[in-house]
Amino acid sequence: MMKTLFTSKGTQLTIGRELGKGGEGAVFEIPSLTSQVAKLYHKTVDPKKQDKLIFMASSANNKLMSYIAWPQETLHSSRGGPVVGFLMPKVSGKEPVHLIYSPAHRRQDNPKATWDFLLCVARNIAASFETVHEHGHVIGDVNQNSFMVGRDSKVVLIDSDSFQVNAYGKLHRCEVGVSHFTPPELQSLTSFGGVTRTPNHDNFGLALLIFHIIFGGRHPFSGVPLISGVGDALEADIKFFRYAYARDNQARGFNPPPRSISVSTLPDSMEAMFHLAFTERGVAGMRPSAQQWVVTLDNLRKHLRKCSASSMHLFSSHLGYCPWCELEKQGVVYFIDLGATYTPQPNGFVLARVWALIKTAPVPPAVSFPNLNNFSVKARSLPSNVPSKSIVTCYRLAALAIAFGIMVYMPSIWMIAVIIGWFGWTIASNVGASARAAETFKRRCVMDAARQEYDRLVEMVKKDVGPEGFYARQAELEKLRDEIENLPRIEKSEIDRLHTTARERQKQKYLNTLFIDNAVIPGLGPARKAALRSFGIETAADISKDRVSQVRGFGDSLTRAVLDWKASCERRFTFNSAVAVTQSDKNAVHAKFLTKRASLEVTLSRGASDLQAFRQRAISQTLILQPQLDLAARALAQAQVDLAAI
Repeated sequence: MMKTLFTSKGTQLTIGRELGKGGEGAVFEIPSLTSQVAKLYHKTVDPKKQDKLIFMASSANNKLMSYIAWPQETLHSSRGGPVVGFLMPKVSGKEPVHLIYSPAHRRQDNPKATWDFLLCVARNIAASFETVHEHGHVIGDVNQNSFMVGRDSKVVLIDSDSFQVNAYGKLHRCEVGVSHFTPPELQSLTSFGGVTRTPNHDNFGLALLIFHIIFGGRHPFSGVPLISGVGDALEADIKFFRYAYARDNQARGFNPPPRSISVSTLPDSMEAMFHLAFTERGVAGMRPSAQQWVVTLDNLRKHLRKCSASSMHLFSSHLGYCPWCELEKQGVVYFIDLGATYTPQPNGFVLARVWALIKTAPVPPAVSFPNLNNFSVKARSLPSNVPSKSIVTCYRLAALAIAFGIMVYMPSIWMIAVIIGWFGWTIASNVGASARAAETFKRRCVMDAARQEYDRLVEMVKKDVGPEGFYARQAELEKLRDEIENLPRIEKSEIDRLHTTARERQKQKYLNTLFIDNAVIPGLGPARKAALRSFGIETAADISKDRVSQVRGFGDSLTRAVLDWKASCERRFTFNSAVAVTQSDKNAVHAKFLTKRASLEVTLSRGASDLQAFRQRAISQTLILQPQLDLAARALAQAQVDLAAI
């Protein structure tokens, strides 16, 4: 039997089927109102809550309703009776935000969403906060289940009846909250009753939501512990400002989780906003406001670059590399490239013709390297306190002559003559020894520096000017040619491998549909699930003993519970041999190789012109480098002669 209720204006409404149920109430359709639904409470609404809802309905406006499922009219069991619920805009075609920021969910349900889409969602969430705050209200119970997102990136904030509402100076407080979205200064509270929330409290939850969206669902206060006591409880880590991605994260006792997105992906100004939001200064009202986030995210979206390797890879223009490609090298895929459609070149690509042009590209003329022996250089004079080699030799010969004379004229004391000769030779050899050693060291340093500069120029000439560099580039193109020729064989091998891996791939696809967030696992509450998500563990397919053991707080018992849940999922899997290898599987492989071929063909097509450009640059660079090379060679020859003079 359908239920009949009345609006505050006395309009009679028939309540239709139930659309969803929560702890406080349920949502029903209104057959006569296609754009609205009714939220009805399970229990009698207390007078304070009735006053709050009456005010909210009376203050509804277009701006509030553009972002928020705001009460439009109160509902009553009889005309003029107590409030039992309210009418609000119908939210359709949207899904909870965690299905957008979760990489696993996004890969399955929204694979075409790029980073720009995520930034736009974050921007719209910030705009919804801004709308609430500018009307004098506070969300209070910020959490990921309160935001619904459409494929157009538009956001609707639901559960507005739990907001802290300022009714012309009378405050209707928000008395609920989610622990892992609660700011540090409120973590010690056992209840939110009587607590006045502020926009700065909301700004913590806003920054956390934006962090989730940008960093693939990771929690900013979850990471790899560096000291004892860190990582045991997410609530404690929030309370003590243990921001794992902070500039001073080592002192805070955390490293970011392995294979996570680096904060360097963001411009410094935006990274600083997160630092303010999650560290001590934020408590004193310094957290970035919703309006600041809107401006910053809009600006970031205006300065995005597209990766040459994938149209799905968009990133901030301040980076000189693609962060998504770097993560993919580590086995982490945040955005799936569904493959480009290959379009042949207008004139057609003929490998033999392209390669012939590459092979016939003219080689740059060889550079003439100077012969050091051809330079006529004279050793620089030695300082006055440094005896030359010839003077030292004269002293030595004089000592030997004296010893020889004694031996000739006084043979009876020849032993003494030998000793005198040895002492004389030693003394002569040490004349100005320290000065000679210092000058030798000085001249050796000069020679080493001259050698280094000469070798640097020679290497530069070989690489950028001479035939060696030309042939090296030609060899790189040859590897690409070989790669193109091998593509059909590799593609066939990969399609053949689809059959041998069919069962495992089918099982992995099945496990990827089973999300930990939806599972009931003993001992695993929302905070523990958030910790797993911060380590990239979202589905049954992501679970392994090694990966779970990396997450602090997961001892033997809890790890076993998670592994047991995965095992129970695997037992429910049934292999369907009829669809072991689908046409879609084959098409995916084919598209992958078409994209690869297209990329290789583009590179090879411009190979000949690139080599010709190399030759032109080489000729002009030779005119510049040849004099430098000659000067460096002369300097080295001079340094060698100078050193040999000591």
